[in-house]
Amino acid sequence: MKKVFKYAVRTLITIIAILILSIAGLTINHHVRLAIEKNELHPIGKLVEVNGHEMHVYSEGPKSEKPTLVFMSGSGVPNPAYDFKTLYTRLSDEYRISVVEKAGYGYSENTNISRDIETMLAETREALKQAGETGPYILFPHSVSGTEALYWAQRYPEEVKAIVGLDMSVPDVYVDMKIGSLTVAAGRFSGWIGLHRIPFVGDRFLNEIGLSEDELKQSKMLLYRNQFDKSFILEVGQIVNNAKKVKESGYPSVPMLMFTSDGAETTPNWLELEQAFAKATGNELIELNGGHYVHKYEPKLIAEKSKAFFSSLN
Repeated sequence: MKKVFKYAVRTLITIIAILILSIAGLTINHHVRLAIEKNELHPIGKLVEVNGHEMHVYSEGPKSEKPTLVFMSGSGVPNPAYDFKTLYTRLSDEYRISVVEKAGYGYSENTNISRDIETMLAETREALKQAGETGPYILFPHSVSGTEALYWAQRYPEEVKAIVGLDMSVPDVYVDMKIGSLTVAAGRFSGWIGLHRIPFVGDRFLNEIGLSEDELKQSKMLLYRNQFDKSFILEVGQIVNNAKKVKESGYPSVPMLMFTSDGAETTPNWLELEQAFAKATGNELIELNGGHYVHKYEPKLIAEKSKAFFSSLN
């Protein structure tokens, strides 16, 4: 019996030692490569200073009397300027498009500044201004950015002509959400050790469709740099409060076209809450059979429906 016990203890110690060495190796490799990759990142848009940190704004398409289409990314998307490419390239032949990368997203710098919705919206608006973009805007929020887009329309209705929701969140998705500190800590730890460098872990966060070889390389380096960074953790900590603030402000009086996924990759009641919001606001909801990144799965349909929606606004 003693021999069996000693063997079990030695086996356990060996397993723990291998695990510690593996984590140490993964972490060292991650941070060494981050230092190398830092010099290989090349912003494709404009870097502007906002609130003490640099923000990246990518724009393309003609400037005209038509509203500029502003793309706002979902939570933790590491590379918004590339993530939205499948959709905005189908619109930028006729419309000016801008992708605003929040602090800690894409080529934008990290920050320790609060991610309350007032601050994030102020930074988004200032980044567009510094980049030389002007309203009115049609907002294209994906996922959690839905709350920011709704707040924008509530606070500055003269700047928002319409909203096209890309499986955007509505306040009720988050107001009662319980975000465990252990889950947040685990995410931050996995980001620090570089767990997302393992292809089957990290690649699921990438939208690779329509990217050139160089764009895909840039996209992956941004994933390695940004996944579960401090800005993201600060933002997660404010999700519930931000949603409550938007809900308390009521429904904005702005035309909306909403595209929603089947809800399988989000919360259990996602689709039900999307339907309820669309009904309460009197806006059209188009239900798609696909995942949460609807602009990845149905860019052609979304572009066509969006253009028709724009025409109805005039």
